[in-house]
Amino acid sequence: MKKNTVLFSRGRIRPLLFAEPLSGADDALLLKQMKGRVFDPSLVSAIARRCSKGFPAVIQCTPLKGATPFPTSFWLTCPWLVRLCGKRESEGAIGLLEEALKRDRSSWTEFHCHAARLRILSLPAAQRRFLRRYRPRTWRSLAHGGVGGIEYLRCGGGGVKCLHLQVASWLALGAHPAGEILERLLSPLECGASSRRGCVYSS
Repeated sequence: MKKNTVLFSRGRIRPLLFAEPLSGADDALLLKQMKGRVFDPSLVSAIARRCSKGFPAVIQCTPLKGATPFPTSFWLTCPWLVRLCGKRESEGAIGLLEEALKRDRSSWTEFHCHAARLRILSLPAAQRRFLRRYRPRTWRSLAHGGVGGIEYLRCGGGGVKCLHLQVASWLALGAHPAGEILERLLSPLECGASSRRGCVYSS
């Protein structure tokens, strides 16, 4: 997979410049990839990560669902990784990440903070001004909600929630406070399917 990086300027995080708009082929494939899962296509704003074969692996979602904050900025769609994450969760992966969090709460807090700022900056400037002035509760929810909406300021480092969520954020942003653990857990990171056969794990 092509590695993405979050860009910084004078201490401020910039929006994802590498996210790609969806094509018609992406729309059809995402519906197959997400078959059997709760999924609202209207929330998808871009492709945040593709596998080496060009298929969607992680999508970026809009920060708001109507007027309500939508907590998941990045959603794992690659069926191979979704199944692998489920398997690793059943083997105790969440416990490993929670231990990593306890050892380095400051890095996890920073990671959640960057995720919250990224969600806010993905909104148009006029909408950000409106929310800050007229919808302070919604603004606080966006500002205080890190990866998956985890309120990282209430307890140092926030939390883990689920492996799928952490992996989606890791792949989209190109970094994670427990990146070495995730890399070890998710090997191989891609399926062995031929590109000529398409995303066979979505069928």
